Amino acid sequence: MLITLLYGAFNGYRKGLLVEIVAIVAFIVAMIVGFKFLGFGIDLLAPYISMEVARRLLPWLGFSIIFFPTVFLINRIGFSLRQSLKYTLLGTFDSLAGAAVGIFTWVFGISVMLWLLTWMGIRMPVKHTQETYLYPVVKPIAPIVMDVTSGWIPVGTNWIRKQKEEFSRNWSDGNTDSEDSGVERPHKKG
Repeated sequence: MLITLLYGAFNGYRKGLLVEIVAIVAFIVAMIVGFKFLGFGIDLLAPYISMEVARRLLPWLGFSIIFFPTVFLINRIGFSLRQSLKYTLLGTFDSLAGAAVGIFTWVFGISVMLWLLTWMGIRMPVKHTQETYLYPVVKPIAPIVMDVTSGWIPVGTNWIRKQKEEFSRNWSDGNTDSEDSGVERPHKKG
């Protein structure tokens, strides 16, 4: 995980704050749209995939055909805006702040992948997570961010809240990889 976070810092510095902020917005919007239209993506792909493959891969593929084009299109807009800012006085600040935001982007991305794995019932082996520092810190980030931002985006709010509740139940029911981590689990608001 540390290597990917360092890559995120380097990439964020290179891209700049504006593009990194657009990337985070793109990631969150694409995640909401991806989950919202997951059923559509699965229905679109189901006739072309065997049942054995469908059981494990169809949720990933259905999510991906919605998620990645959304991220790509929103990021293209950000790169266009960055070109106009690049050679101004704010360009240097933009690069340094972009490094910090780049780290957060990768933390959020890794957390989303861990969330999806948990949602699909796939658990990380305890031997790979037991004595790590980053895993228990990174894992709850996406559900927390999604819970906070779902109130800002009216479309899909209830669905995201239900997914977060399911994640919290899955995490507390039988997920032993973080039992002794000392990290507070996400709780339902209210």
